[in-house]
Amino acid sequence: MKIVIAPHPTLSQKSQIIQSFDKKTVKFSQDLEKTLFNQAQGIGLAAPQVAKNWRIFVINLPQKSSQIFINPEITAHSKEKKYFKTYQANDQPEQPFLEGCLSIPNIYGTVKRWPKISARWFDLRGKKHQKQFHDLAAIVFQHEYDHLEGILFTQRVLEEKGEMFRKENDQLEKISLSGFKLNK
Repeated sequence: MKIVIAPHPTLSQKSQIIQSFDKKTVKFSQDLEKTLFNQAQGIGLAAPQVAKNWRIFVINLPQKSSQIFINPEITAHSKEKKYFKTYQANDQPEQPFLEGCLSIPNIYGTVKRWPKISARWFDLRGKKHQKQFHDLAAIVFQHEYDHLEGILFTQRVLEEKGEMFRKENDQLEKISLSGFKLNK
């Protein structure tokens, strides 16, 4: 499958609920997972990113097994959203965590996310699951969930007046947000 790049129309549309856990859904989920594995920098991929508006995404966190989420819902969350920080070695100051997206190459930004969420979803067999996610897992879940709602992380950056960066020649350059407009 090919990953679509913004402003592809599926990236701004709300996705449809999966009604049937049939062979077609299983095959699509497996193909979505393979597509993510073939992207060295990706840790999550949602159906809209491969031009399909279905409520399904896959997450593959470091040192974890990949997981497919069908018809996911966030059922509870921490009180406040916050910017996450990454910790540096050698007593360097904390740096803001920068989100990126396979559908928006070389652009990164700060996004406020809930540090803890509770979610429920279905697996490929149609079995319902429920679990709490914290920190990076919570960030990635919310990022992929936003894709199902037709929301890109860059919209979140603009809404929150965060910071956005462009990667050029392995260097991050800050982007001025003054020229950007939100399309709602």
